Amino acid sequence: MSCLFQLDHYQIESVLVAQNEEFDSSADTHTGDIAGVTRITPHKSDPCKYLLGLEIEVKPKPQREKEFFPYYVAIKGSAFFSFKELCSKEVVERYLHLNGASILYGLLRAQVAQITAQSAHGQFLLPTVNFVAVNESNVADADDKPAEARPKDTAPDNCADSVSTPSSQCVREKASAYPQPRKSKRPSKRGRT
Repeated sequence: MSCLFQLDHYQIESVLVAQNEEFDSSADTHTGDIAGVTRITPHKSDPCKYLLGLEIEVKPKPQREKEFFPYYVAIKGSAFFSFKELCSKEVVERYLHLNGASILYGLLRAQVAQITAQSAHGQFLLPTVNFVAVNESNVADADDKPAEARPKDTAPDNCADSVSTPSSQCVREKASAYPQPRKSKRPSKRGRT
């Protein structure tokens, strides 16, 4: 069975790009570790809609900062996908973890390239990612979690679908209806002297 799906909207939740102070531009090659995590959240009332989250981090290999890429990068984004017809959970997860993540990664990669184009070491394209390996890692992690720790369906269906980009209010309503990761409790820098 072939399940057709489309990207309805995407958003960038956070991005961090920091210059590598140890970067050696004269080196022939550069290296680093790239880690990626995907998460899929189904829509509460429409079994053909899903939210895909992707987090990417690029960091140096231990003790090899001089061989590292010119920037440290951490970026997190989400994409809303809809399937043309009802598909099995296994098929949906395979499509989204592999194809959906590749689509979203390309969009996040473009954002990093745009930001770094105006930076000290020039434009940086995120390295390619093997989403087959990321998918296998996610499956192993999900199997280790108890059922109560997995996300629950909590999305509304009150936003109209459109091929064009939905209004900001509709995007906020859609995004807030999916389970959100807990925010870290970092001390505020406001009021410090």
